[in-house]
Amino acid sequence: MVKINEQTQLFEIIGAELEEKIECYVIGGSAMMFYGAKEDTKDVDLVFLKNKDLEKVKEILKKISFKDKKELVKIFRRYEDKKNRPIMMVGKEGERIELFFKEIITFEMSNSIVKRVTETHEFNNLLVKVVSPEDIILLKCATEREKDRFDALSLIEKFNINWNVIIEEAVNQTRLESYLFPVYLYDFLEELKEDFKAEIPKEVLKEIRKISEDLLLKKLKKK
Repeated sequence: MVKINEQTQLFEIIGAELEEKIECYVIGGSAMMFYGAKEDTKDVDLVFLKNKDLEKVKEILKKISFKDKKELVKIFRRYEDKKNRPIMMVGKEGERIELFFKEIITFEMSNSIVKRVTETHEFNNLLVKVVSPEDIILLKCATEREKDRFDALSLIEKFNINWNVIIEEAVNQTRLESYLFPVYLYDFLEELKEDFKAEIPKEVLKEIRKISEDLLLKKLKKK
């Protein structure tokens, strides 16, 4: 597991090795640690909007003894035949870093997510931008891991979540690659409310369910 001070040290090392400033976006447990919503994380997750920036960070990680993890974990299997599959690297102590280029499983880094960034941390030449709590929840719903349900619950309990942002971004994702994203989101939030007793307004679930049903009906009509 990686704690916030260890993550900070890693970012400082990467930033010191970079010859020019580059930007990346921190998501998942890595972002939650910046918010004080989590003490440690199994993976340090970074998203890049420029592939050349991702490659620079990858080379620096190799330089400081990180190695490529060839076998993808279950949740990343859909990437196996894609060019922009995530790069997973493991350090000497087993710490794991995942580098993404624009896309995270069934989710795409949209312009609206970028605009909602709440804070930026500068580590020498590495600028780390933290996505909003709402976007962390949206990204969490793209996985099938139980721990991501607990993380989403923690965010809902800690922050005053803007559910309109959740709904609007779910619709926005349908215009990108993730056509059925609201369907995944509804299942995720319904499970959070029923099994984890998360405080999610009924009208939010009702709205996302309607969006999901409309999408599925539209898809069936196309067949």
